[in-house]
Amino acid sequence: MDTNSERETLRSALRSWGNHRRTLETERDPLVRRSRAAGISIEEIHKATDLARTTIDRIGKDGDENA
Repeated sequence: MDTNSERETLRSALRSWGNHRRTLETERDPLVRRSRAAGISIEEIHKATDLARTTIDRIGKDGDENA
């Protein structure tokens, strides 16, 4: 594979990955909020998702402000 072709392939892969990541992120906050509302601990969510505990806490607080 020549350099230009390889770069274009990699650019396409990066765009695809970025789109996938953004899709997942739109699902993340509601899932975390529902989990917290159901009584799942921040520690358990952290272990299952590898999200930072501070991120989980912020998502919960953002949801409280929007409620």
